[in-house]
Amino acid sequence: MALTQEWKLQGTTATTIDATDSIAFSNGTFGQPIQVGSYNDKTHVRTSGGTDKSASNSPHNTKYLTSTTMSLNGGASANLSTLTTANSPLKITISESTNITVTNVKMYAYDGTTTTNAPSGMNVYLAEQGDSSWTQAHGSGNALELDDQTTPATSHDFYVAISASPTSIGVKSANKIRIEFTYQ
Repeated sequence: MALTQEWKLQGTTATTIDATDSIAFSNGTFGQPIQVGSYNDKTHVRTSGGTDKSASNSPHNTKYLTSTTMSLNGGASANLSTLTTANSPLKITISESTNITVTNVKMYAYDGTTTTNAPSGMNVYLAEQGDSSWTQAHGSGNALELDDQTTPATSHDFYVAISASPTSIGVKSANKIRIEFTYQ
């Protein structure tokens, strides 16, 4: 068995998020900070060298507005439940050469060291496409639970909205996002 995960930031075309890349949130311009208490106006893929890997792909952005609403790509307030798979910023594909099921799926942000800890200096909200409310996914104890995919297949896709806000001034590069699941 050769299980693989592929993370992509969707947009006009999708940008693959490689192991050395990171998801970068900005105030609307790549590399520009978000004010404390505000949420991301743009989402990008940053290379380990600091460049915007997704610049030519017009990546989708979901901005947290309230527990049940978002702004998609800078648009007006909309119910989170109206987000489509095509407009979901994150697409995570779990594949195997033989048919598998994927269950007990959870996703969360953490401090980059201890999975039970909240991310340092920021609020992170996640929602699976079709959810009616955001989850403040801080550490493994507050994870977003994604739907099980119990129909055997060689590939399973998960679509996730993501939004972040700093709670303090400074770069937040140590934080990470993690997905956990059982497959068989």
